[in-house]
Amino acid sequence: MTEPLTINRSAGDWEHLAWRLRSIGQRATPQRLVILGALEQGRHLSADEIYARIEGTIPGLNRSTVYRNLELLRDLGLISETDLGGGTREYELIEERHHHLVCRTCGEQWELADAVVSPLRERIAAQYGFNAGIDHLVIFGTCAACQSRVDPAE
Repeated sequence: MTEPLTINRSAGDWEHLAWRLRSIGQRATPQRLVILGALEQGRHLSADEIYARIEGTIPGLNRSTVYRNLELLRDLGLISETDLGGGTREYELIEERHHHLVCRTCGEQWELADAVVSPLRERIAAQYGFNAGIDHLVIFGTCAACQSRVDPAE
């Protein structure tokens, strides 16, 4: 079970979140701010976990409001929506581009620097004239430890 809301953000953090919304022409509503405030870079939460963290913080806040705002915030590029292999969509605050490697065998995850992905983004733009929104990429494969356990006869 997810812990209740304990958002330890400074006044400057809240202002930064409000500024991020306003800078892209969106209103900084209490619902959007509390949802953004419940998220962090580097920590993935499901919609239900987010709702559990913020339930009761704003009168009238319900699950459908959370889902609608998560979709909007994702479409605006403020948060990412990812399935890290567990079959559940998870959300994370995007402060900077970052990516993940996920082992299909053991489930271990590693951060992948954007410097590795950036040449792909640039190549797609140059070759196809397509601006690829590769801001949060998950690559599935098999880690070195699991590869070493595979029987070569198989």
